[in-house]
Amino acid sequence: MGAEVAELYVGDSHASVPRPVKELKAFTKINLKPGETRRVTLTLNRRALAFFDVRKKDWSAEPGEFNILVGGSSDNIQLRGKFTLTR
Repeated sequence: MGAEVAELYVGDSHASVPRPVKELKAFTKINLKPGETRRVTLTLNRRALAFFDVRKKDWSAEPGEFNILVGGSSDNIQLRGKFTLTR
């Protein structure tokens, strides 16, 4: 039996402030038998898309397109997708 980690990263290239290319927002560790595969679910809420806006002195999630990246580590991305946040 071995352990695997699924990490979910979010990228926000349209933000009004500089943001990292990818930010770790969720992860889970699972134990697998040799050759076994398993589906995992990672959930994001609005706060996971937000940054602290110093002008507003509050968290802000700006509408627009976000990149989703999933993999075993930040340099081993295996799935990519996009979604749009609306107000």
